[in-house]
Amino acid sequence: MKVAVVIPTRNESATIGQVIGQVNSTLLALGHQCEIFVADDSHDDTRQVAAANGATIVRGSGEGLGIAMFRGLKVAADCKPDIIMSVDGDGQADIVAELPRFLQPIISGTADVVLGSRFKETGLVDYRYRLKNRFGTRILVGMLQRRTGLPLTDSHGGIRAMHPDVAKELEMIGTHTYVQETIVDAHEKGFRIIEIASRWLPRKHGKSRVIQSIPRYVLYTLPVLLVRSGKHIRWLYSMGLLAITLAFVIFAVILAQEGFTYALADRLPGLTLVGLLVTTGLQFFFFGFVLQLLKQIKQRVG
Repeated sequence: MKVAVVIPTRNESATIGQVIGQVNSTLLALGHQCEIFVADDSHDDTRQVAAANGATIVRGSGEGLGIAMFRGLKVAADCKPDIIMSVDGDGQADIVAELPRFLQPIISGTADVVLGSRFKETGLVDYRYRLKNRFGTRILVGMLQRRTGLPLTDSHGGIRAMHPDVAKELEMIGTHTYVQETIVDAHEKGFRIIEIASRWLPRKHGKSRVIQSIPRYVLYTLPVLLVRSGKHIRWLYSMGLLAITLAFVIFAVILAQEGFTYALADRLPGLTLVGLLVTTGLQFFFFGFVLQLLKQIKQRVG
């Protein structure tokens, strides 16, 4: 089979050559054709090292690793493979042992997306996993579970496999959230998603870009998942309607207290509050409209 492998990288010059070599040798040993795309958003020599090892470079142009990965998946789908895989470029994935396990459900037709989980079984993480990292991962997993209803246990495993149609139909909103958005998008489009246990090795070079700042990453992810769900419309419009309704109630109370006359000069503070509530309500309506418009534009452009 023809397997296209997309490797997202950000300053992984120390490991990318080894990762490309392992992917190539493993897939060739299994009898598959292999084409490797490095989706890069680096400032070091990652692109040069990857190209020297035979990979096709897909540049992110500094817009974020998520954009680079999105482009990489689209380019990979265009080469008409039988399967598309993504493998992290940091060397933590046990490529030689695990690639065949991720390919099999796609080959057998039992799944359209295969995700890896470090927490589906005990003993899969071969290093000390910090508490704040685990806490952040649980927040992200909770978001995904709530959004998709899938019994997921990990939010960003290092290896994935997917049917090419998943990549062809992929739509993204965020610039950093491709890991979560590919899951949500595939679920929304009715693709079959399974999760299998996956072992992670110690990172020998550099630091994780995702987990380095969990609060910031969660703040990137939460608004994107909220907009994708469409709940932002209900929430913003509901708050807008509530603010305007409250403004009319307060204005009616003021009028009643003044005997329904329009001598309201002494009620300036109350009238100011009414004005602020109306303005706030209109802003909520406006923000909801703009967010929905931007979502539609982003998906069409993507």
